[in-house]
Amino acid sequence: MPLLSALAHHGEPVDPELMDWIRHQIDAIFGLGPGAIVLSLGALMVLAPLAVLAVYALQRARRGRTR
Repeated sequence: MPLLSALAHHGEPVDPELMDWIRHQIDAIFGLGPGAIVLSLGALMVLAPLAVLAVYALQRARRGRTR
């Protein structure tokens, strides 16, 4: 039950103070506004699975040529 005890800490899915600290750190390092951060993280979330699919397709194409 220790895993569920973390959920009883607050009503939000993540610690709001931690998320605020992370946001401030990202702003301090990159100097981006909230819109740019949302767009870049959204692009990363879309590109990561596409990269995995591309590598899979390349491996499959190489395997097909060697047979």
